Amino acid sequence: MKKSVFKATLCTLLSALIALPASVVSFSAESSNPEILFKLKTNKNGFQYIEENEDIKADKIKADNNLLKAVYLPSKYNLADSNLVSKVKNQNPYGTCWAFSTLASLESTLIKSGNADSSVDLSEKHLIWFNYNGADSSTDKSLYAGNDSFVSAGYSPFLLGGSMYMASSTLMRRYGAADESKAPYEFKTGTTVDSSLKNEADIYLKNAAFLPETVSFTTDDYGSVTNQELFDSNTVASSIKKIKENIYTKGAVAASYYCSDSMTGNTSNDKYWNNTYKSYYFNAKLSGADNFKSPNHGITLVGWDDSFSKDNFTTTPPNDGAWIVKNSWGSNWGNNGYFYLSYYDLSFYEPVLFEAENAKYTSDGTTKHEYENIYQYDGLGFADAQIYYNGKNSCKSANFFTARGDEALEAVSVSSFYDNCTVNYEVYKNLTSNVNPTLGTLVAQGSKSFSNKGYYTIPLDKKVELSKGEKYSVVVSIYFTSGNQDYSILACETQYGGYTSIEANDNESSYYTNGAWKKVSSSTSISGCKIGNATIKAYTNDTVQPLYGDVNGDGVLTVADATLIQKFCAEIIAFTDEQITIADINRNAKIEVGDATTIQRIIVGI
Repeated sequence: MKKSVFKATLCTLLSALIALPASVVSFSAESSNPEILFKLKTNKNGFQYIEENEDIKADKIKADNNLLKAVYLPSKYNLADSNLVSKVKNQNPYGTCWAFSTLASLESTLIKSGNADSSVDLSEKHLIWFNYNGADSSTDKSLYAGNDSFVSAGYSPFLLGGSMYMASSTLMRRYGAADESKAPYEFKTGTTVDSSLKNEADIYLKNAAFLPETVSFTTDDYGSVTNQELFDSNTVASSIKKIKENIYTKGAVAASYYCSDSMTGNTSNDKYWNNTYKSYYFNAKLSGADNFKSPNHGITLVGWDDSFSKDNFTTTPPNDGAWIVKNSWGSNWGNNGYFYLSYYDLSFYEPVLFEAENAKYTSDGTTKHEYENIYQYDGLGFADAQIYYNGKNSCKSANFFTARGDEALEAVSVSSFYDNCTVNYEVYKNLTSNVNPTLGTLVAQGSKSFSNKGYYTIPLDKKVELSKGEKYSVVVSIYFTSGNQDYSILACETQYGGYTSIEANDNESSYYTNGAWKKVSSSTSISGCKIGNATIKAYTNDTVQPLYGDVNGDGVLTVADATLIQKFCAEIIAFTDEQITIADINRNAKIEVGDATTIQRIIVGI
């Protein structure tokens, strides 16, 4: 069984130049079986946010325990009132709204967590350029993700448009986010970005959570929208609540909707725009006189107002209530760059929370990242399709990596475009096969569930020490349950038409189906669908090897260290556990006078 899923929230010109299909997916109500408990914390600015409580595991949580029930949600809330958003910007004259909404969300989560202030300014130009110019032929594909790319077909990236799904792929492979100063947004044609800035990133994207929508979209075999409807009232209410919770606890949420002019914000001929109240509600259906228009403009949800009257719109929605929206048409448009969008807008699409890593932001390249090193092969990130099979363990995917230095593996990331998925991961060392990643020593394993589709970073339960040149594998199985049926997802890139390219080399990725492991190559296809590398990334931090013999911890070997070891051997003094490890310079698992002698010989150059 297979299903094609392609997320395409596109600015106007992309719809014209590249006919990418909208996704056909069914969205469930908010899960009552969340993955892990949360702690409500307060940052240094006094604002509340949610932090995952890793001390309480998912298997201890009862199915009826709704974690976020206790989160207080006021009837009106605006991040901008507390300077928890960045400044309003202007995309004119390009179809680049998707980049502005993406980075506005990322900036806000940085501010909300206390890791930046409202002056933070990330480069849209950098994101736009390397979204389409990310292919890298460098020898070490595990760093640069290889030659996978979106194909620009000769058009300028600034004229192609894009989507939040594409943006998340680019940012997850660490092509940005860079500070605005490194690639300022310019109003001129023929603009480029120096390729040397490709891996310039002052903050990393940690998670991209695709939140539940309020509208059901259906498409024909060619990806054209054929119908759109609000979900039932319970699902709509649940979706609204979920989006509110993320805004309130984590920061602004990127989304999109249809408007008549997606680039300049000219609303003079837009009959769904109410200029008096700076409000918008689109209610057209295919069956009506106005054919439905696909969502074409990226925006950022910064708050809400439950009491905003339905009478404040040109056309009347079912009920009161509206999102407070930050736009990218400059501060002279709307209400200082903001407007109201009805909860019930029929073009509302793809709300995404772009969550930044937990790191203090600096613009000069000195940010101390959570995880310094990345291993990857998937240049497309979560591409345009997911393939799934019946049963929890019917398919798996894996990547083989080689440590570039002495490092500690601390996290992995995976993609899944289905709600309520469970991810199981395993890490193996001492590998004996380039195809079967499980033929080795299992050194780490774990499981985590996610209520929303997206791209997630999963911290390992314990670090895995790696030596330079050591090979290891990361094996991932992903499954979800629908009705009484379990489905496994094969987390691999899938090429779409002529708009993406995939380069999959031997000894990079493997996949498991029909009871056997098989290698992924550039020619691999399943059920007629061409697949690429596994969408699995690994994150490490450099490890500093201890200076054996330096028991006094002053950073050098001296006679004082030898004397301390002699006193320990004579039982005159005691050592801590760490000192016992460091004192064993001969690495024979015992502390003896010979260790002191070795230090003395090193000091005199013998």
